[in-house]
Amino acid sequence: MPNQLLPDAAERLAALEACVSRALEYLGDCPADWVPPRDGIDRDIVIAGAGQAGLAIGFALKRDGVTNISLLDAAPKGQEGPWRTFARMETLRSPKDVPGPEGGIADLTFRAWHEAAYGEEAYQAIYKIPTGLWMGYLLWYREQVDLPIENDVQITRVEPCDGGFRLHLDRAGSSGFLTTRKLVLATGMDGFGHAFIPEMVREGLPPERYAHCAEVVDFDSLKGKHVAVLGAASSAFDYAGTALEAGAGKVDLFCRGSELYRYNRFKQINYPGVLHHYVDLDDADKWRVMAELMKRSVSIIRETLQRSTRHKNFSIHLNAAWQSVGMAGDEIVIETADRQYRADYALIGAGFEMVAAARPELSSFADQIALWRDRYTPPAGQESNAAGAFPYLGSDFQLIEKTPGAAPYLADIHLYNWAGSVSNGRGSSETTSLSHGVPRLVRALCRDLVRADADTHVEKILELPVPEFLPDEYQAE
Repeated sequence: MPNQLLPDAAERLAALEACVSRALEYLGDCPADWVPPRDGIDRDIVIAGAGQAGLAIGFALKRDGVTNISLLDAAPKGQEGPWRTFARMETLRSPKDVPGPEGGIADLTFRAWHEAAYGEEAYQAIYKIPTGLWMGYLLWYREQVDLPIENDVQITRVEPCDGGFRLHLDRAGSSGFLTTRKLVLATGMDGFGHAFIPEMVREGLPPERYAHCAEVVDFDSLKGKHVAVLGAASSAFDYAGTALEAGAGKVDLFCRGSELYRYNRFKQINYPGVLHHYVDLDDADKWRVMAELMKRSVSIIRETLQRSTRHKNFSIHLNAAWQSVGMAGDEIVIETADRQYRADYALIGAGFEMVAAARPELSSFADQIALWRDRYTPPAGQESNAAGAFPYLGSDFQLIEKTPGAAPYLADIHLYNWAGSVSNGRGSSETTSLSHGVPRLVRALCRDLVRADADTHVEKILELPVPEFLPDEYQAE
């Protein structure tokens, strides 16, 4: 069984961990921290988020000798990222052998961990990585790379200060502060906005009768209930399948199109040339790609579809955009163009909205951040409100000022999350992105730190080192 721990799993994992230590030893110890300290600055880099991207970035910085860092995550330990909260897919969408956060170290890969814990045959038996196992791997990886992580810490405000940023923190109800020279936002799908809930849903239904597919839902409470799902993307189907498995009486899924979309167009970006160099395309080509892909870019996978369609109490309604939704007594009433439906609970799979002001890390200067609609005017026929709302990032994932000279500090905030997709392609926090996006980000972070302290580094370089030998060790003739 792919999910059955081997009887000697503890011993096998201990042996693997010894191999990890040996592999790191072969590569040489992590360099001593080379970044000069600054008065009034607590950290050189703070990473918001300790999920897979935050961990990979932190480990790469450590291997490059930048250790005065902190990873801050609002979730408790073991709940970072979506994998144990609102990610309701049975498996990751990507292939099981896709490179992840291991940084080129074979013994740190998912496969190495899975084979140690579950066996070689078990790894061969899985088609894609089960979601729960991926989180189990990330927790193991976290222990191996040994990073300074603080959980249950929410960044409530970021304000520029002399030499960097002053972060306002909420540590489980206690307020505090931390200053940093650079800030990396590894904050996932909603890292530049929030979950999108249509106005008619917010105004028509009481909050306890609906949830977005990026929220934690008590599916046991839906047993025997009639559930309506708005949307036909992966998360909508994931939540529909979970509700059905929890015993929902009936689940209706509403798709506004005339058929389910059958293509994952983002796969076309998934080869080394473009994974590494999409960022080097000019704006016109980036826009042409993303404006088209964002029309309808990602299909559900076959397993996700079958997870729901195998239930006889599941129905898909095509050409069924919601025209209105409200309450009639204790029932939800949904109107589409041609009929009326009733339900007990609604699940909203409408994606995410790019609204920087909705993020506490960005709200104090959201109006200073350049968006694509501020910097690029597409030709006729290529208009896209969705793509235009994404932040216009520099080649090093950094925020750009809307008005040149008005907010130069934005260049020290680097966005490594989904919002970087238009500017950076898949190098923006997905598992697929980690092997190529993280090295580029870390090189940029280190370069900026060196440039900022160029005088100090030049003086250090020009200092005479310890002599290789003493004068009395040779005799002149």
